[in-house]
Amino acid sequence: MLKFFKNIRQKMLTENKFSKYLVLLVSMLIISTAAQAQNLVIKGGWMVNVKEGIAIENPGITIVAGKIYEIGSPSMEFPVLRLEDQDYILPGLIDLHSHYHVRYDGVTKTDTVVTPKLFLANGVTTTFTAGDPNPELILEFKNKVNRHEAIGPRILNSGPYFGTANSEWNQDYTKEDIYNIVDEWVAKGAQGFKAKGISYNHLKYLIERAHSYGLTVTSHLGYGVDSKDAIELGIDRVEHFLGGEMLLGESNPYVEIANLDMERDSERIDDAMDMFIEHGVYLNATIGTYGGWSRTDDEAFEYWTDEYKYLTPFTADSIKRTDTLQQNIQPTIAMVYENKKLLLKKYFDKGGRVTLGTDRPFYLDLNLGNYMNGFFVHREMEVMTEAGISNADVLKIATLNSAEAIGWGDRIGSIEVSKLADFMVIKGNPLDDIQNTRTVHTVIKGGIVFDSEEVLKQAEGKLGPVSETEW
Repeated sequence: MLKFFKNIRQKMLTENKFSKYLVLLVSMLIISTAAQAQNLVIKGGWMVNVKEGIAIENPGITIVAGKIYEIGSPSMEFPVLRLEDQDYILPGLIDLHSHYHVRYDGVTKTDTVVTPKLFLANGVTTTFTAGDPNPELILEFKNKVNRHEAIGPRILNSGPYFGTANSEWNQDYTKEDIYNIVDEWVAKGAQGFKAKGISYNHLKYLIERAHSYGLTVTSHLGYGVDSKDAIELGIDRVEHFLGGEMLLGESNPYVEIANLDMERDSERIDDAMDMFIEHGVYLNATIGTYGGWSRTDDEAFEYWTDEYKYLTPFTADSIKRTDTLQQNIQPTIAMVYENKKLLLKKYFDKGGRVTLGTDRPFYLDLNLGNYMNGFFVHREMEVMTEAGISNADVLKIATLNSAEAIGWGDRIGSIEVSKLADFMVIKGNPLDDIQNTRTVHTVIKGGIVFDSEEVLKQAEGKLGPVSETEW
């Protein structure tokens, strides 16, 4: 049936006899038809074992009710997804610092139309929303995805920001207030929490209450609480920077990181890293976002596809005509970017735990590098390899490490029996060339098969305002 609908769509495009709306309808039928295929056997191609960092000939993967039932010669007769010899099947990618919001002319809106499709089509099967400006809307959309009423990755929502990044935050909240907010969002299904601009006591109460539910807490620090304090309080992950003993706290953190010298400041750097490692705290480095912001000419930031086609024509034209980046900070960010790569490599080599996150809200009125969510995850992985981390280790960071960091290591992150059937299929061995992850053509989430190309077609021309007055 899936092949039937694909053939019809190709005929429409070739003969150019039908409206784009009918073509879109058939594309939707392709995806909805694929979404019905729960029991499946995957044969052919190669399977990447991220635990061992090797690729083996696919022995056969049987999916039952959205989970991996067996690996090896199938014992049951199910429909077969047959891969080609150059196909490589990997666990679905996990972005632990995802954002679904877009800002234009000072107004921020949550996008549930384009961004989720860009994530999924690029092999990102799970996202953690690291702070939601509109947590109720994300919760609603997450539930729609879970009911198969909308297309997107598995969303692990964080609820509202805890701290001044939340416009409704009250600095006078008591311990009971923080507990009550956590209780409310746990009841709503939040699967972790994010703090930004939080005080020491509020972070303490947040961590206490979240941990009582077995949930993790991460934070963007440097707003009154440094990583040393946060680690002592029991934080699980830290976003962006190691901080702590590494920085003197005498000036802007960006300036201090830019001016770090790996030899001169080695003792302070080692002390900060050792504290992370001793307490098992994960670093979500988000290096790529600083590369995009700094306008680096690294190969990772070249476009391999037209990402602008997912913007509305008005938005694409606006970006091409203007660039409102604060140019005075760009040289500093460029130095931050280079030092972050050095620090990440040193931290990883010392045994530090690293996860993958992209941190790509789309700020149309503050151009931080015009790269789309989903595609950017491949840039983040490539930048990690540029820093000196092996392809095999980067793939593990993007899958199993990130799953374990969010407390989902028993459910996702590797191709193992009983785990959720979350995969992406690419052309070429990513252990040889990390850029091969860019060639995603098929994504499987919870046993549901998606054609990346068809998902992307549904996202074209829809992100951002359609005019100066219509948003």
